Order: sequence, then structure tokens, then C-alpha cells
Amino acid sequence: MSRRKALLTTLGFSGLAFATAGLLIRWVFPISQVTLLIDRSYCPEAQWQEATQPYRQLYRQHQHRQLQIKQVILFNTLGVEHVSSPPSPEAIQQLSTYGQPNPTQQENLQKSLPNAWVISCHLTGPPPQNLK
Repeated sequence: MSRRKALLTTLGFSGLAFATAGLLIRWVFPISQVTLLIDRSYCPEAQWQEATQPYRQLYRQHQHRQLQIKQVILFNTLGVEHVSSPPSPEAIQQLSTYGQPNPTQQENLQKSLPNAWVISCHLTGPPPQNLK
């Protein structure tokens, strides 16, 4: 009986130590969080498909827990929409684009969310890179 008790005690403490180590690693090396601003102003379909490729890469990293997509905000001249959970890349690619680009609105969103990444077919800079 004492061997069984010793084995269970050892297994219990080992499991507790393993869980504690996992929590410490997660606390010391947190997953990067990103907020995405997606500009839905008019964009030709082929160009929109290309512009949304960075989202596909970020979503894949989100699924593999390499980063966390904290918030997705869709915007155009008609308004701003906060999406409750990160939509699939297919859902983003199928979004309708309409309206004129609104740089003032984009600037205001970026001021209120200074670390947000913008996905738009109206950008001239490189797409977001891996956060690693």
C-alpha cells in the first residue's frame, strides 16, 4: 500500500510541477497580441485578394498560438465595425469593398490604437511581418 501511495504522491507532485512550469513560461514569454484595422473601402477584387494575404498569415499564426489576434476592426466611409472574434481568412476575402478611402478615419483609428496593423489595398508599404 505504501508503494502505491508513494507513486501517486510522486505523480501528483510531478503533474503540479509541470503545470507550474507551463504557467511560468507563459507568464515570462507571453504571446504577442495584435489589433488589426481592415480598410474595406473600394478595391478591385484581384487587388483585394492580394491585400488580404497578410491576414491569412496572421490568422494561421493565431491558430497555432504564435500570436493572438486581439481585435479586428473593419472600417470604410460608412462606419466602423468591431468584429467579436477573428473571422476566417475566407470570410475576410469575401467581404464587399465599397466607398472611398478615408485617411482621416484611418488616422483617428491608428491614434486610438497606436500598435494596430492596417490591412488595406491602398497602402504602399510592405505587409506586416511575422511577430517572432
